[in-house]
This record gives sequence, structure tokens and C-alpha cells, in this order.
Amino acid sequence: MSKKESRHPQGYWMSVGISTGVGIGAALGVAMDNIGAGIAIGVAIGAGIGASLEERNRENIRPQTDQEKITQRRLVLLGFFMITILILALALVSFLKIGR
Repeated sequence: MSKKESRHPQGYWMSVGISTGVGIGAALGVAMDNIGAGIAIGVAIGAGIGASLEERNRENIRPQTDQEKITQRRLVLLGFFMITILILALALVSFLKIGR
């Protein structure tokens, strides 16, 4: 594998760190009987891990291509849409339970 092929887009190592942190946080959450707080702690730990990995691999980071930027924007919009649907569904369920 050539050096050019091993380069990763900017933010790659941060996403690896945060995913690792979420896994650690979920395990902590189960141990603390509060999965939500555990995942939040894991994201914070993962952000630190990701920043460290980004710094360590600084010479292997390349800017995102235009296609990657477009894909990232679409996925962010999809995520916001899904969160909005979830919030509306939870509000509807909550409203229907209160109405009984």
C-alpha cells in the first residue's frame, strides 16, 4: 500500500475516537445503572481520544473531497430529520398518555 492510499479524510480519527468512547460509555452506563449518562461520558472520553489520534496522524490526513462533503451534509440533514421525527413521535405518545 502506498503512502497516498493510507491517507484518511479530516475528521476520520475523531469519529473513530468518539465511536470507541461511546462503546466505553455504554459499558460504564450499564455499570452505573444509567446508560444515558454513561454514553454522554463516553462521548466526552471519545472526543479526547479522537483529538489525540488526529494529532498523532496529522501527516496522514487529507482534506475532504467535494463528494465527501456532499455526502456528509446529506447524512447530517438525514440525522436532523430522524431526530425531529423521534421528538414528534415522543411528544405524540406523551400527549396521548396524558389525554387518557
